[in-house]
Amino acid sequence: MAQGTIPRPAIAGTTTRFRPRRSVSRQTWIGLGLLAPAALVTLLFSLIPLLYLVQVSLTEGSSFFFDATYSLKNYGSIAERYVPTIWQTLKLAMLASALDLLFGYPFAYILVRKVRYREFVRTMMTFPLFGPLYLAFGLFYVLLPLGPFGPLLAALGIDATKYLFSLPATLFAMAVFTFPFMVMNVGAALSNVDPVLEEAALTLGAKPWQTFLRVLFPLSWGGVLAGFLMCFGWNLGVFAQPLLLGGPPEQNVLSVVMYDKGLIQFNYGLAAAMGVVLMVLAFFVTWLSLRFSRGALGA
Repeated sequence: MAQGTIPRPAIAGTTTRFRPRRSVSRQTWIGLGLLAPAALVTLLFSLIPLLYLVQVSLTEGSSFFFDATYSLKNYGSIAERYVPTIWQTLKLAMLASALDLLFGYPFAYILVRKVRYREFVRTMMTFPLFGPLYLAFGLFYVLLPLGPFGPLLAALGIDATKYLFSLPATLFAMAVFTFPFMVMNVGAALSNVDPVLEEAALTLGAKPWQTFLRVLFPLSWGGVLAGFLMCFGWNLGVFAQPLLLGGPPEQNVLSVVMYDKGLIQFNYGLAAAMGVVLMVLAFFVTWLSLRFSRGALGA
C-alpha cells in the first residue's frame, strides 16, 4: 500500500462489481415489452369501449349513428323517471346477497371445519359460475308442471307454478349464482381463525352463540363484508334471472330496461346513460370488495 493513503473499510454485504448501465436499460425494456400486450388489450377492449359508452350516453335517441346531438337530457331523464328502477336493482341485489350470507356463512364454516374432502366440494360449487342464463333456464324448467321434479313437488303438495314469475324465484336464482363468492370469501377468512380460540371461549364458559358473536364473527368480519360486497356487485348487473323468472316488478331493473331501450326502442343514448350509471355502481362496489377481501385472504 502506498504511503499516505487511507484504506477503505470493507462493508459487509457489498460487492465491488456494479451492474452495467446497459444491462439495467435492457431489463427495463424487456419489462415494458412484456407489459405492452396487456396494456394494449386493456386499452382496446376496456378503456376505449368505456369512453365510447360515455360519449354515446351524451347523445339523444339514436342520433349518435346519424347526426349526433349532444346534451345531458339522458341523465336528467334517469333522475326524473328511472330512480325507482335503480332502487329496484339495488333492492334485489341486497336481498339476494343477504340470502347468500344467511346460508353461506354456516356452509363455509362446515366446509372449513368439518368437511374432509373440501376441495371436491369447492369444485362442485363452481358449477353456478358457468353462467346465470343456463341456471335461470334450468330453474324455469324445474318449476314447470311437466318438469323433472314436477311429480315429486305435486306429491309433496307444492304448487311450483305459483313461484314462476315471482320475487322468490328471482331471488333464489340470483342467490344460487353468487353463492360461491360468499362461501369462498367467508371460508378464506375462517381459515385464518385458529380453532383454539373457539375452544378457549367454550372452556371459559361461553355458550356456542356467545362464541360465535364475540369471537368467530368479529374475526371473520372482513370475509363477510368482502363476500357480501362481491355478491352485491355481481347481482347489480343481473339480467337472465329477472327476465325469465320474475314478474313485471322484478323485471324493472337496470339491465332489462337497458335492453328494452337500446335494442327494442333504439334509444341508444338513454341505454348508454343507464350503462354508465350501472358501471359506476359496479366499479364502486368492486373497489370496496377488493379492499376488504385483501384482509379476508390474509394478503
